[in-house]
Amino acid sequence: MRSKTTAKISAAAAAAAAILMGGAHAAEPAGNFFDTYLANVQNGTPCYGRTYDDAHLKAHGEQKVRRIEIDMAKSQSTVRENTAESFELGIAVMTRSSTEWYGQAALCKAAATSADCSLEGDGGLFTLTPANDGALRLETGSYGISFEGEKDFLELSATTGDDRVFILKPGREECDAAGAHFKADQE
Repeated sequence: MRSKTTAKISAAAAAAAAILMGGAHAAEPAGNFFDTYLANVQNGTPCYGRTYDDAHLKAHGEQKVRRIEIDMAKSQSTVRENTAESFELGIAVMTRSSTEWYGQAALCKAAATSADCSLEGDGGLFTLTPANDGALRLETGSYGISFEGEKDFLELSATTGDDRVFILKPGREECDAAGAHFKADQE
């Protein structure tokens, strides 16, 4: 017969194991966020973006980003199909002082209500969560995120400025503009 102390220790160990093996979301299916916001949106090639108007930028004087987008193809650049456990996003930003798009690929993993993403080349981490009206909330990780441009690098700090949280709405405008920029660079 187990003592109350042994039962408490076993319960604590089980809780710790659950956290290490996937956190509080371990019992929930990881596909919910992925299916709802990515795989089953815009024919499986979703785009979320935002263009900040002059009034917003004036009110947020320390914000560098004027336009931002995330997009997903049906398969990863390695020709592997995107799944909730491993999917690739493109992310691109344009600053208020340039017409250049800075872009990176991010490898992500979905949980039930969010996705954690890591930018290639040690570009940092970000998390996606649902926002109102089908939008996504992108929050940079504790070290910010960075991008390589054609001529320089761009860093969005996690501790200063107004570039830590973005509300991205479903649509195609920003993704199409960024895509055209990167396609022209390849030609």
